[in-house]
Amino acid sequence: MIRDGRNNTNHSDENRKARDAALRLLGLCDRSKKDLKERLLRKGYSGVAAEKVVDEMESLGYIDDRRYAERFASDAVNRKDAGPQMIISGLRKKGVASEIIDDVLGKVFNDYTQTDIARNALSRRLRKGGVTPDRDEMKRLSDYLRRKGFSYDIIKEVLKGIEQYDDIV
Repeated sequence: MIRDGRNNTNHSDENRKARDAALRLLGLCDRSKKDLKERLLRKGYSGVAAEKVVDEMESLGYIDDRRYAERFASDAVNRKDAGPQMIISGLRKKGVASEIIDDVLGKVFNDYTQTDIARNALSRRLRKGGVTPDRDEMKRLSDYLRRKGFSYDIIKEVLKGIEQYDDIV
């Protein structure tokens, strides 16, 4: 039986190109396993090649969903004043496992209280607008915090403070 070496060469060439593409993508920013695989597939690499390269990147320590989730959550809190629901949603979209999400949220919200993060978000929002909050504005602020991923209990607590013009602005 004669083997055609071209097919094997094509696979190794595709794997090499996929590996190079993965390294370029990881050079731009940290990524989850799912995100890296999806991006390789979108670039036209086969599922087999993408999976192989993702596994290789993980074994080399170039991708790590836990590390990715920790950075994502920390950045979301520090840069966007995100609440837990917003972080959970973002990590789920990136394919991070639920156990990792739960662990990371526990760590992040041990370092920061949700109330302080929500107050900070409102403080930024009120500095931009400079409007005295009436009933309609309070509703808008509540909706804003809800979109940021905060629970109704946290929103209620923070808005109670703004009605008295405590802590905010």
